Amino acid sequence: MTTATDSTTAIRLLAGRYGEAWNRQDLDAIMDLHTDDSVFVAHAAGSVPAEGKEAVREAFAGYIALLPDINFAERALHVGDLRRTDVAGARGLGMTSVRITACHDDRSELPDADRVVASHAELQRWLGVEVRAERG
Repeated sequence: MTTATDSTTAIRLLAGRYGEAWNRQDLDAIMDLHTDDSVFVAHAAGSVPAEGKEAVREAFAGYIALLPDINFAERALHVGDLRRTDVAGARGLGMTSVRITACHDDRSELPDADRVVASHAELQRWLGVEVRAERG
């Protein structure tokens, strides 16, 4: 029987292999971890999705050529609104903590997060991500 711990371990090992392959710029090892129906979407203006393993391989080869020093490192971030649990728990696990004040502003005297943001939009800007709603 597979447990949640077994699944979590397997996912972490897979993610580690994937990051190591990118850090070596080993395109064959990267692609060995993709399925034939893989889709890659670069979230840059005008980017067209690469659909299928060969198209994804071609896109990744372009990124490796463009970014020869590309490197991936494991990082963890926890976002929450409570200093006592969210911030303290994240710190206890060695994670970066972000406290969001959008719904609740914890004004306790406990240590604060590494970063405090007022809204989800501010969090997205800080992380450098754009979230688009799915249309269906």
